[in-house]
Amino acid sequence: MFGPSHPIWIALSLVFLFLGLSLGNVVLLTGAVFVLLSALLTTTLSSPSGIAIERDIPRTSCWVGDTLVVNRHVTVGGGIGSVFVHDVLPPEAQVVAGSNLRVVWRWWGRKTADLSYQLQFPKRGTFILEGTGWESQAPFGINRGASGSGGPSFEISVVPRIRSVTRLNEVRAARKNIRYQDFLSKTGTTTGEFREVRPYQPGDPIKWINWKASARASRSDNLPLVNEPEQETRKAVWIFLDMADYMDVGSPLSNPLENTVEASGTLAQYYLSRGSTLGAYAYNSYGGVGELLPPESRMSQFNRLVKMLVELKPGPPEQDLLQSVERCKSFLFRLRPDVFIITRLDALYSMPGEAAGSFERFKTAVRRLISLRSQSRQFGSVRVVHVDPQETPSESQGLGLAKWEAQVVARDLRESGADVIEWEPAREEFMSVLVRHIGVFR
Repeated sequence: MFGPSHPIWIALSLVFLFLGLSLGNVVLLTGAVFVLLSALLTTTLSSPSGIAIERDIPRTSCWVGDTLVVNRHVTVGGGIGSVFVHDVLPPEAQVVAGSNLRVVWRWWGRKTADLSYQLQFPKRGTFILEGTGWESQAPFGINRGASGSGGPSFEISVVPRIRSVTRLNEVRAARKNIRYQDFLSKTGTTTGEFREVRPYQPGDPIKWINWKASARASRSDNLPLVNEPEQETRKAVWIFLDMADYMDVGSPLSNPLENTVEASGTLAQYYLSRGSTLGAYAYNSYGGVGELLPPESRMSQFNRLVKMLVELKPGPPEQDLLQSVERCKSFLFRLRPDVFIITRLDALYSMPGEAAGSFERFKTAVRRLISLRSQSRQFGSVRVVHVDPQETPSESQGLGLAKWEAQVVARDLRESGADVIEWEPAREEFMSVLVRHIGVFR
């Protein structure tokens, strides 16, 4: 209310007081007394000072939808008045208990307060929780307070929720008629024996280059020659994830995009636990450049996949499956893996009168993968997983049409030779899909 020139207000109040007494004016006398008392209070009362804030978060990594507890310990050393304590949260954070804005009142003596609240992150990603801000104020707002911040900043890592595959492995182990050969593919660790000498391909390790043979050979493309070693037989799996913005619809906790992330994590956990080699490629992600996970067979590959999934964000559909297959073809030729394509088929449907380019390119990519299988008996199946969008009462009619469109596209893909798996996350977990297709997932 009052600035630093308190003597001016005191002098002004004395002038009003003299005039009020001289003229016998009650209004002037009342105003003079009010101004004088207020000015004297500003000189004697000071806003809270000596403020220190400690903040603690028991864990900075959690699953999507988990609850995090934020504890704040506030200490006020001097002054009289209130201290406003607030945490500025990321837009994605939701406070589910308590409040990130609290007020601490100090009268006499040292004041301490423990303030806590709980929050959730409905989406995966890495989020920054800045330091706690505070602002002090004297009683009745008669003195300009101070402000500041305390407590460290925290980086919160929210990872996609991936179900355990223990039950699925138990079911698979119970099936006695599964042959070991069903899990074989030309990949894995090398045996030390060389199968052939061939031109270098993208993705080949540098240590495979045969420098002597490359020096003797004269090739127009100037590519070096590599010794391709015989490799131990092990199943290989490749996952294509569609991260286009049309996948990011529905509720934050359950939408095709988050369900795609969950399904890819479940597949990775299942196959890596069985010793398979896994690679992945996310296309249409934010930035226009796909994210590649080079193939690996150790369980540490699961952690690498989760780290990649945490950072993925939806983007415009600028890179389609055909371009993705082209980028990954060196790995696909070498691994001959089972391929999973996780997407929304209804987004590929072309309305009458519209250009059918997007679906035709998608179908061309699927056929190219299937043609690779025909060139090698050991190349696995091509499976397209359609993630059905969540249905709400207001969208039931539109989603009914989307289901019909997905079925039309699925029929064309099946006629092309691909396996199509239609998953409705609103009705079942992806783990149940794996169990139901136990004769397919080998």
